[in-house]
Amino acid sequence: MSVRPAVSFAIYGLLTICASLAAATPALAVDPSVSAAASYEQRAKETVRGWVAAFSAMDADKAASYFEDDVQFRMEAALNRNIETGRENAHQQLSRLFARLSRTAAGGTGPHIKGGPIQLLEVDAVGGSKEVLVITRRIDSVTINGRLLRLPVGSFFRVNAQDGKIEEWLDIPLIAFNRNPPPAATK
Repeated sequence: MSVRPAVSFAIYGLLTICASLAAATPALAVDPSVSAAASYEQRAKETVRGWVAAFSAMDADKAASYFEDDVQFRMEAALNRNIETGRENAHQQLSRLFARLSRTAAGGTGPHIKGGPIQLLEVDAVGGSKEVLVITRRIDSVTINGRLLRLPVGSFFRVNAQDGKIEEWLDIPLIAFNRNPPPAATK
């Protein structure tokens, strides 16, 4: 027997064995824990999207409804660098922030600030049955003294996978507040 037919016979034999193994085993078996984690991640992403929509609408009641009673948070937009706790505390701080952003400063005592829409650019999640970590990237629009600014913001959320409530929220501007962000594009 020459070398060429022997190699062909060996390859044919290997292909036959591989084909029978492939038929007996699902080609892309899915680990059930992976699909379960994906459902927790999807739920957490929907929670965060709902929270961002409430934040964009400047609805403190709705935004706070997404929080656990003992939520931990830090709102960089309020220039508060401390970690705070409690849904009621978060509700009060959000209410004050939204009141400031929904009207301009009276009597010339400070900059005239008006909040605008929030554009959610990216939502990524990883987690399992206990908790899910969600990271977002968004653009917050704000008008300061008549000048529209688009502020890039990153946020971190820790979501309870069982009840879908936010346990932790940290907002971090992706540019320093003391720098001039790029102005919004005009149409």
